[in-house]
Amino acid sequence: MSFENAGDHQNPSYEGNLNLPDGTPIVNGSDPHDCYFPSGWHHPYPHPVVAAILENGNGEIAMIKRRPDEPDEGGKIALPGGYVELGQRLSEAVEIEIREETGYEIAPGTLERFAILDGPTTLPGRAKETHGNIVTVFTGQAGEQVQEHDDEVTDVLWVPKDALPPSDEIAFDHRNIIGMRLRHEEEPFTLLPIVPSEMDPDELFPHGWPLE
Repeated sequence: MSFENAGDHQNPSYEGNLNLPDGTPIVNGSDPHDCYFPSGWHHPYPHPVVAAILENGNGEIAMIKRRPDEPDEGGKIALPGGYVELGQRLSEAVEIEIREETGYEIAPGTLERFAILDGPTTLPGRAKETHGNIVTVFTGQAGEQVQEHDDEVTDVLWVPKDALPPSDEIAFDHRNIIGMRLRHEEEPFTLLPIVPSEMDPDELFPHGWPLE
């Protein structure tokens, strides 16, 4: 079990026991976020994740096509983003994910926190959140394209805001995250970042927005 992208830690490898005393794996497909400690104590924890609404000069949103073999929502369209690695700041993590997954830098001075999504899957924007991750959503303008997208992505799409793909083609709850942003553009929220779990659902989306 190795960790190839661990920030300042140079590719450390876990060399401990990968199985519990009864032979079951420490990390298994049905509960991948159950965290284990040297004492043997374990508990499922939410993990920090970043996502980005990156716009170009035409007001289109960057969305990436996930590889079909991705274990979560493979083959679907998503906002660029990913897990925050040990030692990273949130802003650093989102800049790296955008560059790796789209090939673009964020235009200087345009990166802003927009929303912090937490709470159970019964809340708006959380229905497809199977792991309980805490998602910090950023917005920003696309700057210079500095590289091609990485091999976790099969394509980068620039999607008009009024022509979003249907919900079943979009991974996680990223369509509703975009809906929250569109609501803010129509009628700005009083204070950013918003925390949807603390807000009335009727406040979060444009009028008539389908919660799918």
